[in-house]
Amino acid sequence: MSNHVGRWNSARRVVLLAGVCAAVFDARSAQAQSPLPPVTVTAPDVVRRAPAVVGSERRPRPSRAIARRSIAAPAGVSIATVAASLPGRGGLSASVSALPAATTVIDAGMIARAPVATYTDLFRSLPGFNVANFGQGGIASGMSLRGYTEAEHGRDIAYFIDGVPLNEVSSLHTPNYADLNILLPETVKTIEIVRGPFSVEAGDSNLGGSVYITTKDAEPFGSVGVSGGAQGTARAVATYSTTQSLQGSGAWLPYLAFEGYRTDGSRDNAFVERLNSFNKITTTLPDGATLSLRAQAYATTFGAPGYASRDGIANGTVNERSATNRTDGGDKQLENIVAAYASGARDQELKGTLFVSHDTFNRYADFGGGQRWQRDDRVTAGGRISKLWSGAVGNEVPVQVLLGGNWRTDVINAFQAPTTARQVSGAPVIDLGVTQHNIAGFGQIQIKPVDWLKLTAGGRVDQFFYDISDRLTPGGTPDISNAVASPKLGIAITPVAWLELFANYGQGFRSIDVPLELVGNPGIQPFKLVSTEGGAQLAFDRFRLLGSYWTTESANEAFQAAPGLPVTFLGKAQRDGFDLDGRFDAVKDGVNAISLFANYGGVRARLLDAAPSFFVPNVPSYVANVGLDFNLATRNAERLSGSAYVTFVGKKNLTQDGLITTRPYSRVTGKLAYTWPEGWTAFSQATWYPGDRLSEIAINFGDPTGASSRDIFVSAQPALVLLAGVSYRFPTMLASAAPLVMKW
Repeated sequence: MSNHVGRWNSARRVVLLAGVCAAVFDARSAQAQSPLPPVTVTAPDVVRRAPAVVGSERRPRPSRAIARRSIAAPAGVSIATVAASLPGRGGLSASVSALPAATTVIDAGMIARAPVATYTDLFRSLPGFNVANFGQGGIASGMSLRGYTEAEHGRDIAYFIDGVPLNEVSSLHTPNYADLNILLPETVKTIEIVRGPFSVEAGDSNLGGSVYITTKDAEPFGSVGVSGGAQGTARAVATYSTTQSLQGSGAWLPYLAFEGYRTDGSRDNAFVERLNSFNKITTTLPDGATLSLRAQAYATTFGAPGYASRDGIANGTVNERSATNRTDGGDKQLENIVAAYASGARDQELKGTLFVSHDTFNRYADFGGGQRWQRDDRVTAGGRISKLWSGAVGNEVPVQVLLGGNWRTDVINAFQAPTTARQVSGAPVIDLGVTQHNIAGFGQIQIKPVDWLKLTAGGRVDQFFYDISDRLTPGGTPDISNAVASPKLGIAITPVAWLELFANYGQGFRSIDVPLELVGNPGIQPFKLVSTEGGAQLAFDRFRLLGSYWTTESANEAFQAAPGLPVTFLGKAQRDGFDLDGRFDAVKDGVNAISLFANYGGVRARLLDAAPSFFVPNVPSYVANVGLDFNLATRNAERLSGSAYVTFVGKKNLTQDGLITTRPYSRVTGKLAYTWPEGWTAFSQATWYPGDRLSEIAINFGDPTGASSRDIFVSAQPALVLLAGVSYRFPTMLASAAPLVMKW
């Protein structure tokens, strides 16, 4: 335990040092700057450039009260308004909204109105997502799209933050483990989602879809906030940014965010402690290009209550709050540095990203066969570059071409051994050194032969190289290399302005996991799938409805009941389903906004030629959401905002023969916030399970066919979680350029 305490203290020092260095840097940069004309803020995170200064004349500076009012009273913006401002499927654009696919884009204003207790809450109400909270401390939660299971920690979605891939290849925990706990909601500018493997820029893990998260560059204010509530939860967050130097090149604009978090959790030994420091600076170069540098330090330590017998909870012999093993838990530390470059006009951009990160993850977990220690220590480095050209063939046929490539190298040390109370009690089971390289190229062309028709074609080729050192069985797992091609085709038809018809074809894949899949299966190949989709969208001034039908066929389904348990291969599988997503702006007058929304995703996931196995486990038959969000003016420039929705989740087959299932359940989530023009905001939010609380996370620890109810273990969700908090925004764009003095 002393080692973990030492790591925790070290991490705290790293976070503090990163924040201090960034603050000092910003102060020194600000010292050389003169006050510039004001910026106009029309929405929470939208900044417009001020007019250029002519001669020695400057526009008069507004009073601080006016500046506060503009940042503290955001205008009402609904998701429909955001969607209307994006390129449609018939447009030539690199935006995901222009893909002939089912896509969703949300922005910072929508995130601010949503109830967010964990990062999964950013996605819960969105169409097609199945989201589950394991309740096992600071591990990745479950998220899935297109009929994949949430039980495998989001591995079948490709995630990117500022172009940096987040999935952990060759993870000892679960293949392509995806932990978004490092994400601070306050730092997010946009989240772009593509359902299905239809984006050429996503390679590995692009099975159910891809998620692109972009962080903020700068805002004309800073903020401080505290919140807390049920289960001993407390959170403090502070941000600092300024747009004071928007006019000049060479000045660095900061965006800094710091978080401290603690919760006891709803069960014994379910605590989580977390420190997070996000530091980003952005500058405009003399040629108009932008360069940003980002560094993050993250540390968490946590307990894990384990999983409890569903039968035992039902008959009263097991307390749903009790921990299975009070010494389960773990810790994680991550540090990263990211550099991003962009130049050129819109839809002509040249973009590049370089990154390096270090991640150490320890987990002690007992899944019924005794506690085991998993340690994953990795250094990841890589980069990506892309170039976009927009023009016309013969000055008549509009065309856009995207070309790019990426490189990634992971140097991984994976170790697993049996433990008792976190002390090694037996011989190691896994002790591997892995260096995994991924080199890829991708391209896409969009062409409009006529105004109402757009054709899209693209694809990517990924080459993998594995250098493997098996310390337990030298030479037991040979080095390998393999390549994967992922073609994409699509068509969009817009016969009238309010109707978009689309269809597409895409292939996706997941790379081989060395410790969990390649060891013992040296001939295994990457996991591939083929997906098709057809749909339509109706879009009017106040109403939008998107519907799509899709099918997916995978060559060899891989399933893992729980992290640390063996991966089994189930053969061919087929998934098909349909999505409906509707939104109606009941009020939209530029000052007030009230939107009603509903979405539904139905799925059938079946195994082929595998009787008596017929069903892919842990896939709900449907996920639906019904709710509203709003942003209203009240009095004296004050505002009332928030959102509320009900989620309905269908039954899941826990066995491949379908004889044991979960029950359908529902969840109610809401947030209410009140904002004053002086910069203060108070909010409260709640999550309530009105019925079944054992079906969100339910795992079969028995046989895939022929299991009994006593083999089903669950992590009960709390019936009600209440949180409340207050935050204060303060303007920074009018601050003087006085040097920062720090006292120790």
